[in-house]
Amino acid sequence: MSRQSRNLALASDAQVSGAQVRASVNRFLLSQVGSQFCAGEAELDVLKQTWCVQILMVTPGFIVGEVGEATVQAYNCQIVKHTDAEEIYAAADQLRKRQQAAIKTAFLRTRKG
Repeated sequence: MSRQSRNLALASDAQVSGAQVRASVNRFLLSQVGSQFCAGEAELDVLKQTWCVQILMVTPGFIVGEVGEATVQAYNCQIVKHTDAEEIYAAADQLRKRQQAAIKTAFLRTRKG
């Protein structure tokens, strides 16, 4: 059995799904960090019984990139640790500088849309 197959089998035993985990992280981000951020992919760590979730910076029509991560308990959807908000903001500033043209293009596309 491959590693991915084992993770999928064990994930089916978990009490919460990846979608529920992402929703929990999204609620936290909206209430504590800001609306420019959202949860990315959730990956189950079977040995630690936690989900690791990317924190992404987003703009309309464009995922700018990863700015942090959150760790969520696999059986109750509680966030046990996350990248500090100030670190998220600093990473977002760096991404904005590097991706300025792509962000502007995405905004223009959505306005025409």
